[in-house]
Amino acid sequence: MPQFSVDLCLFDLDGTIISTTAAAENAWTKLCHQYGVDAVEFFKHSHGTRSQEMIEKYFPEVDNTDNKGVIALEKDIADTYLDTVSLIPGVENLLLSLDVDTDDKGKFPQRKWAIVTSGSPYLAFSWFKTILKKIGKPKVFITGFDVKNGKPDPEGYEKARDLLRQDLQLADKEDLKYVVFEDAPVGIKAGRAIGAITVGITSSYDKDVLFAAGADYVVSDLTQVSVVKNNASGIVIQIDNPLTRD
Repeated sequence: MPQFSVDLCLFDLDGTIISTTAAAENAWTKLCHQYGVDAVEFFKHSHGTRSQEMIEKYFPEVDNTDNKGVIALEKDIADTYLDTVSLIPGVENLLLSLDVDTDDKGKFPQRKWAIVTSGSPYLAFSWFKTILKKIGKPKVFITGFDVKNGKPDPEGYEKARDLLRQDLQLADKEDLKYVVFEDAPVGIKAGRAIGAITVGITSSYDKDVLFAAGADYVVSDLTQVSVVKNNASGIVIQIDNPLTRD
């Protein structure tokens, strides 16, 4: 089984650690019907892209001043369709194991992982009050409102990496290594752009699409990803039975 060593881990949210596809598609489809937009064509381009960009392109009639259009849409996703949201298998074990020192079984004072999502703060933070309550919101949390440029631009991942580096006092460490977990091609491309190892999850796209975007490894879900070592020297991650290129 392949293994690799990193200093920190960066995770997308929707489709990577929680399955929100049904909730998002329900809310967006409602908006498409309201404004006469072809939903099939819309969903070819929407996944992994910031909601404000999709509203600007496909729903110019929606008043998104101060992001109120985005907030209304994502409030609908979080509040109306929560019962359709589920955890990606294996995520709870993986994220909690990143908090524990494998040498002494103690909990690290700072988390070695962060979230980088295209969603709004309202939507992204809400999941950690509900379905991800046991894990709890990490300190470093970049949303679509924190960047000027959405994925595939690497801005969000660069910000998270730099904040974690500062928080973990790794500013002087040479050859810092990190991994990005993503379910969308735009996210894989953003991870590649910062020089990260990239792991694709096939919750939203076929493996061929993720490999074509540049994924180093592709898995069906996070039960295939485990932490085999985690101490002051770094993290060793193992990928069990990764999917292969055809």
